[in-house]
Amino acid sequence: MGSNSRLAVAAAIAAFMVSAPVAASAQTLFQFFVSATDASGAPVTDLRPEDVIMSEDGVSQPIVKVERLPVPMKLTIVVDNGFDSTDAIEHFRAGLTGLIEALPPDVEITLISTSPQPRTVVKPTTDHAQLLRGLKNFAPERAAPRFIDALVEYSQRLQRESKDNKAAPYLPVLLMVSTAANDQHTYQPKDIEKAVSGLVERRARMNTIMVSTRQGDVAYATHLKSSLQGVVSIPATKATGGRYEEVLVPSKLAALLPEWGHDLATLHLRQNNQFRVTVERGSSGDLKNPRIELARPGAKGSVTRDGFLP
Repeated sequence: MGSNSRLAVAAAIAAFMVSAPVAASAQTLFQFFVSATDASGAPVTDLRPEDVIMSEDGVSQPIVKVERLPVPMKLTIVVDNGFDSTDAIEHFRAGLTGLIEALPPDVEITLISTSPQPRTVVKPTTDHAQLLRGLKNFAPERAAPRFIDALVEYSQRLQRESKDNKAAPYLPVLLMVSTAANDQHTYQPKDIEKAVSGLVERRARMNTIMVSTRQGDVAYATHLKSSLQGVVSIPATKATGGRYEEVLVPSKLAALLPEWGHDLATLHLRQNNQFRVTVERGSSGDLKNPRIELARPGAKGSVTRDGFLP
């Protein structure tokens, strides 16, 4: 390919095959999203039609429009402040402080605590100073956490939002910091299953850190996976392309959560610097041996049908 950089199209080809036409009067038009970086790894912010090459069966197809269309990340942080969090809550705060400080200032974040019921500590905001203050505004409660309630209600909120056709697209990311304390919940297994399916449908990413709050207690550390929180989180994080991790010493959160913050920052930058490309094909019907490349030297990227990166 010489200086051209081929995009990661394998997963997107099937999506193209079933994608709906852009307009009923233009059956040969279709669209896809490109997220690209330059040779230094920085996001490309000025992608032009001449930078994208689309071909079918070796025949180049005209690029009729390239328009910037961000799909930013919005983060919801859920913190277990139940009865088992007393000795770990300061470590939760230290780690989450580092995570928030690692994120770009335009990332919208919501902060929720789980005990005695899910409660919004800080409403959705890009004011990270307010969020850092909010981390100090909740304390351990003498009540069980409601991890499942928080998860189900988050999914329900996303489903309600999805009905607003005028809302700007965004990538929902959920981060749950939990102990293995016995969870008190009001929802049934079918509700939990529906909630996780809703996350997958909405293209949300669920991430969970399970924290052992009883250092040296081997049985409790083993309980992280077998607790309800672990049993739900392990398959849910896998299904949504998220991350699951167990922490046996709470003080390690001070280093681990900022690392997660840097990873989320990279994801946000990629999501927030995307372009929607419109191509006018020579014929309608299924794509025939499609090939998508970037003509800009040194550029690399990914292509998706809907702007939600893998």
